Amino acid sequence: FPAEQTVVNRGPMNIALRPFALINRPDKTASLDSFNVHSGPIGAFDDAVQFGPNYEDVREEGTVSNEGKTNWVGFTDVYWMSALIPDKGAAASDFRSLGSGLYRADLLYDPVTVGAGKQLTRTTRLFAGAKESAVLDRYEESGISKFGLAIDWGWFRWFEKPIFMLLIKLFELAGNFGVAIILLTLIVRGIMFPVAQKQFASMAAMKAIQPKMKALQERYKNDKERQQKEIMELYKKEGVNPLAGCLPIFLQIPVFFALYKVLILSIEMRHQPFALWIRDLSAPDPLHLLNLFGLLPFDP
Repeated sequence: FPAEQTVVNRGPMNIALRPFALINRPDKTASLDSFNVHSGPIGAFDDAVQFGPNYEDVREEGTVSNEGKTNWVGFTDVYWMSALIPDKGAAASDFRSLGSGLYRADLLYDPVTVGAGKQLTRTTRLFAGAKESAVLDRYEESGISKFGLAIDWGWFRWFEKPIFMLLIKLFELAGNFGVAIILLTLIVRGIMFPVAQKQFASMAAMKAIQPKMKALQERYKNDKERQQKEIMELYKKEGVNPLAGCLPIFLQIPVFFALYKVLILSIEMRHQPFALWIRDLSAPDPLHLLNLFGLLPFDP
């Protein structure tokens, strides 16, 4: 949404102005800021997205100035964002605590001079809405730097984006987001099966030589150096690599963490039903011990 500010100088002398724009945001309805998904002040400065500071940092500092040219600035939740995109030209920005849980993002243009009888128009664009990946990417393609990265993909973005696109495609085919998640999990598990199979084989081999290892440990319990040498010879003889069981785990961790984070960030999952009592996959399970697992008409 474009917001235009126009100043007409009808006086006989030049006037100096500094155009600005702002967004106010209370923290009472803000989503939780966690270690893996940021909620709070956000912006892109010198073409790099900055997830922070958080509301507590701004409250303690009072005012936090952002370094570098501001590409866009505002506030984000897990699913939603409000942001100001400056007109062409240099612009600075900061975050301020106004007290009582209210915060402000300021967009400050460079000072300008309007001559006598002249006018100046400054256009600032406002984005306020859902952080849908395809929508943000289209805005980025139109010239808003790094707007697609307003979604806090994190370190494993290169895994997460393909997984996310596959999830959306499966949702389109299945028509049920819960079924799409199940299908996606099966596909990811299938792709990772060769790695997991090597891990299982290594674990089985280690288990098979355990009796021989214990015998060596007992035989050379008073000679640790000889014990280690004999165990290494046993590994070599049996063709077992003790590290082979750990490496597949480290290879799988980024993939499954990426899958977990995609499910956190997908606004497409919001208000999507699955089956039976599950009417919103993005909400906590309504069946709880406090309502006797749904028998009482009470939502804890």
